Amino acid sequence: MRYLYLSNAGISDTIPQWFESISSHISYMDLSYNQIGGSLPRFDGYSSNLEARYLILNTNKFEGSFASFPANVKVLDLSDNLLSGLVPHTDETMNPRLESVNLSKNRFTGSFPVHFCKILSLGVLDLSHNKFSGGLPGCLGNLNYLRVLDLTNNTLTGTIPKSLGNLKDLWSLHLANNIFVGYLPESLQSLIGLVTMDLGNNLFDGSIPLWIGEKLLNLRILNMQSNKFTGKIPLQLCQLNTLQHLNLAHNKIFGTIPLCFKNLSGMIMDEEDIYNSGTGNYEENILASTKGIQLMYTTTLQYLTSLDLSSNNISGEIPDVLMDLVGLKNLNLSRNLLQGQIPTKIGNLKKIESLDLSLNSLSGPIPPTLTNLNFLSALNLSFNNLSGAIPVGNQIQTLDDPSIYEGNNGLCGPPVSRRCKENDATDVVGDDKGHDDTPDLWFYIGMGSGFVVGTMGLIGSLYFTITWRVAYFNILESVYDWFMVSILLTFGRLRREFF
Repeated sequence: MRYLYLSNAGISDTIPQWFESISSHISYMDLSYNQIGGSLPRFDGYSSNLEARYLILNTNKFEGSFASFPANVKVLDLSDNLLSGLVPHTDETMNPRLESVNLSKNRFTGSFPVHFCKILSLGVLDLSHNKFSGGLPGCLGNLNYLRVLDLTNNTLTGTIPKSLGNLKDLWSLHLANNIFVGYLPESLQSLIGLVTMDLGNNLFDGSIPLWIGEKLLNLRILNMQSNKFTGKIPLQLCQLNTLQHLNLAHNKIFGTIPLCFKNLSGMIMDEEDIYNSGTGNYEENILASTKGIQLMYTTTLQYLTSLDLSSNNISGEIPDVLMDLVGLKNLNLSRNLLQGQIPTKIGNLKKIESLDLSLNSLSGPIPPTLTNLNFLSALNLSFNNLSGAIPVGNQIQTLDDPSIYEGNNGLCGPPVSRRCKENDATDVVGDDKGHDDTPDLWFYIGMGSGFVVGTMGLIGSLYFTITWRVAYFNILESVYDWFMVSILLTFGRLRREFF
């Protein structure tokens, strides 16, 4: 048997003992997406004549230790299982053609497996979502063909070794959710092919390096959230024309939002399939905050167009140029020191799905153009100083949770409890309702002009025709006499009845 395909076959059993006697001859084995439990087969045996093997066993329930590293493997995927303990040793003698190793979403412990540094053919190394600890070895810089390094969600510590700058073919770097500290080494500016740079949820400090915008011109995903970065947003980031996801949230950044953000054309153009390079069994991913929750984007990553500057000390006004980033799906500027009004051009963001401007010092009315956002499904304007009537019409009427506008005492109209008064701004409506009101406006204009013309015609006829004038005032006198007599008779009758 050379090829075995049993992926997603509904198997819920263990591997029988006899299987190990044939497994060493199998060139391509795919048992992924089942419920297979127990221990991993040993995959013993090695032959230099055997073609490089593909062993795909991800998304099962294999448990226990990873006893021995299989030999002569090209792609090994054991991700999303229950494996624990240390990663067994391997080297370039056992696996001279090893290109992809995916051990993510297990329970492996210990320090970074240094022996991987000796497999110079390695192109994908995914050790994410485990319990690895300690620092990164400098020998990682020896992996000249490495394209993907994903160490997300471990407990790795220390600084980033300068040798990572030697990985000239690297296009995806994930170091998020660890305990890395210090400055980013300047050697990383040599990674000119980098597409994804995910550094979120660490303890990096210092200012955001200028070389990110000057050298890493192929970046599409830049995540630096939840660190200790300080200073202003460098204008050099505006040179990243392909950037479609920028997350600087939860840092100590101050200053204003750069006007040159209008040059971020990756947030203007329609999305493309940005991850079409061969990566073995690795799936590109990023964790992003949108619609008030944390979402993991994988196959849908090409549709993530997002700008998140929340939870910093950014001041000034929201620049109108942000409204030109018409490809944005998510815009989060909450928890800052922003002032001024919400730009009236906010209706330009036709594709926006999530908009959060809460916990700032924004003032003035909510622009009526907000009703133009037909894809908006998550809105938060709470705890500002907004006033006037809340716009109605189109998609915004489906967002009827009062907490969206909480903490803005000057707002009125549904869905908040405060009713609009005459001195409040008149109700603002969407485009459709605005067109319906146009006939009413012309009706009132016509009625007013007709009243004026009729009154002037009556006065003119009485002025130029004496007989009409005499008759008109005789009628008025008669009506007056009849009215007074009626009042006196009624008063006399009531007096007799009660007195």
